[in-house]
Amino acid sequence: MLLAAAALGFASCEDYPDAFELADGVPTIDYIRYADRDVLIEQAYMGEVVCFVGENLCSVRELFFNDQKAVLNTSFMTENTLVAAVPGNLPKETTNKVYMITKSKDTVSVDFKVMLPAPQIKAMSCEFQQPGTDVTIYGNYFVEPMTLTFEDGNGATVTSFKSVSMTEITFTIPEDAKPGKVRVETESGLARSPFSYYDFCGGLITDFDGPNNSSSTHGVVPQGWNFSGTYSSEGGIMGNYVELKSANPMGADGAWNEDFKIDFWCGRWDGNPMGITSGAGVPLCNIIDFSNWQNMALKFELYIPSSNPWMAGAMQLIFASADKAANDSWQNNTFVHTSATDGGLDLCRGLYRPWEATGSFDTGDKWITVTVPFSEFTYNADGTSGAVPLAKPEDFASFVIWPWSGGVIGTECTPVFRIDNLRAVPAK
Repeated sequence: MLLAAAALGFASCEDYPDAFELADGVPTIDYIRYADRDVLIEQAYMGEVVCFVGENLCSVRELFFNDQKAVLNTSFMTENTLVAAVPGNLPKETTNKVYMITKSKDTVSVDFKVMLPAPQIKAMSCEFQQPGTDVTIYGNYFVEPMTLTFEDGNGATVTSFKSVSMTEITFTIPEDAKPGKVRVETESGLARSPFSYYDFCGGLITDFDGPNNSSSTHGVVPQGWNFSGTYSSEGGIMGNYVELKSANPMGADGAWNEDFKIDFWCGRWDGNPMGITSGAGVPLCNIIDFSNWQNMALKFELYIPSSNPWMAGAMQLIFASADKAANDSWQNNTFVHTSATDGGLDLCRGLYRPWEATGSFDTGDKWITVTVPFSEFTYNADGTSGAVPLAKPEDFASFVIWPWSGGVIGTECTPVFRIDNLRAVPAK
């Protein structure tokens, strides 16, 4: 009997929308099973597809799981089967019932429990937010009662939250929170964060708390950091940060303006790229383990004040091998952008351009964490694809972060970028 009903259910998947007619009367339900397998059920998770088996199911005009309306596709309805996905929204009132509304607005209820999946953690608004301040964790299936724990150290725990929605938790970081993973546990299960709170995970590129190693001449000196920004700790989250701004507005096309650039050129200007093994010009791949770079990401903290929003250009994030960044006197930003006369393609890069969604972006006068996986470093300077791909750990010797170009047109603006804690860390 069950197999025959299953066969009928799958036969109903053929699309005959014009043949459907809403029937009179009321439905009766014999049982409920998964749509893709012959297993009888009395409960299912959000998003799972279930099949109701019974009589007169073409009389169902509306279908609710608790108080959440399901999508009815008449192509998946017959006299004896009705296939539908469990809605993915939290009910305002949980009754553990399914309600079928008929053509004549009669209601037939069936016992059925909707289960919430285990929580999922995706990101933290700022991974270096100080204890005692508020932070938001983003993910899914956050439902109280719930416990949030900072796993390392003494296991500082949060049970009282500023606000909770299915996809966000806002809370105050405990004073005794220690660096490490964060765990969220609900009645449906638990999840560990893919990030580590307040932890560089061995991948620190710079936190700008050391001396300024930028070189002022192109002689035989370590190259190191080279930028025109200013150091400050005022309003920072962890020591010094670098502030980038310009007296010249950023054009709508994000034109070349080196006031907004931070770059690190490894090696020496005398043609000996790997000649520096420590200090200012040491290649990044000599001090950070990039052997698993395919599963890593670039992260940094960013502050853009609401008074100076960003509305043009793409923040280009570029890594380069030593031979591209440190060579003889012809070195001319060729690892940043290869012109047509040079031949070849640009080195691949990540492009961060959050202002595109609304035309303007700022961080709401607070620090946020930006994450760009290396798997997304696929672009040329103009935003097109087909760039020379990253291929090996040695491709991570030098680095540039620079809002310009990206193939997007915005609005002339005078943005201010504050950047801290550049790091290359596991993406998961």
